[in-house]
Amino acid sequence: MQQQQIQTTEFFLAAFLHSEGITLTGHSRDQKRSTFAFSGEGVNDLALSFYNQTAQTNVATFAASIRQLKSIMYGTTTLQPDNEYERLSSTTV
Repeated sequence: MQQQQIQTTEFFLAAFLHSEGITLTGHSRDQKRSTFAFSGEGVNDLALSFYNQTAQTNVATFAASIRQLKSIMYGTTTLQPDNEYERLSSTTV
């Protein structure tokens, strides 16, 4: 499978992708709207399962992803690929 990329403003899709281990590669905030960028194998299939309402995930992991993404959304900085987010987030779960 090849690396796929997706950007979304849909918060719960972002939380689902994050909870499934897809790498969060970026976050930007434009006034009141956040955009999350993800990269990984199978990301398009996971997004399709989310929209088809056939997605399944661990609820505790999903809840942790919601908390992490809200922290990013309401923080004072934006997430960029160079800031080692994956290394930092692995210590907070």
